[in-house]
Amino acid sequence: MSARVRAFAPATVANLGPGFDVLAAALDGPGDTVTAWRSKRPGVRLVEVSGDRGRLPLDPERNTASVAASFVLEAAVAAGRATARTGVELALAKGLPLASGLGSSAASAAAGAKAAALLLGERRSRVLLEAVLRGEHAADGSWHGDNGFAAILGGLVLVPSSDPADYVPPVSLPVPPGLRFVLVHPDAELETKDARRVLPRELPLTEATRQAAALAALVDALHRGDLAAAGAWMRSDRIAVPRRWALVPGWDEVTAAMKKAGALGFTLAGAGPTILALSEEGSAPAKIAKAAERAFRALGVEADASIHAVSPRGAREE
Repeated sequence: MSARVRAFAPATVANLGPGFDVLAAALDGPGDTVTAWRSKRPGVRLVEVSGDRGRLPLDPERNTASVAASFVLEAAVAAGRATARTGVELALAKGLPLASGLGSSAASAAAGAKAAALLLGERRSRVLLEAVLRGEHAADGSWHGDNGFAAILGGLVLVPSSDPADYVPPVSLPVPPGLRFVLVHPDAELETKDARRVLPRELPLTEATRQAAALAALVDALHRGDLAAAGAWMRSDRIAVPRRWALVPGWDEVTAAMKKAGALGFTLAGAGPTILALSEEGSAPAKIAKAAERAFRALGVEADASIHAVSPRGAREE
């Protein structure tokens, strides 16, 4: 057991169109970092948050990093690796924008869980996965493991269940060679809880069947490495994205510009407002990124685009 550790967890994108709450990918590039150390005061305390402009709570029951770390501590106590007197303090450094659709709360939860696990000698993957579930639930009141599981495991992840009482291990999917995501983030925020409010409580059987078929076809295309087919199926969501794109400024104009520049498919990154395009490596991603930025700015909205591969690495020690 170390006296002081630091863990990093990457940005993620979830849903990828028809994979609402069940499909996500870890991204290379930015993420959140949590430093953890021993304390004489029992329990978990979050003593510092940086990079958030003072917006995130220090309350250990409300911040996703400390909620996840607390679950890891509880599991360590139950396993005899820690005692009721064990104390852990955390410092969270945000590397991701809030309410962006890039898995910001999940990255904090994953980094918090991993840092606590490193500090306490906890190696069980199920503990880390449930820890991020608990953290995400504290953020928006719902159970969804897509972003969090991808942030812990890395790669492209299928989530059969996000119910802590009905655990089914997530499935790591193959990542097609040459797959690139272009993400364009407008100068706007969209809270996940607000984006979930516009979703229907119930679905007609025909819609549910169509969505299941679209998700199966998307996963099949990814398995076969057929990026054109994957892009086409990414655009097929009829449940979440059509109800959310009205919340994103410039959706029609920006996606049209992405398509014209060569995007194989496009959708919202998670709940938005970031828009995601699927492309193949080469010159196309840069063209798509520039076209998306120009389209946003023509509407008077500042935006920044970035190009990412899927990261095979999830939360890890730094």
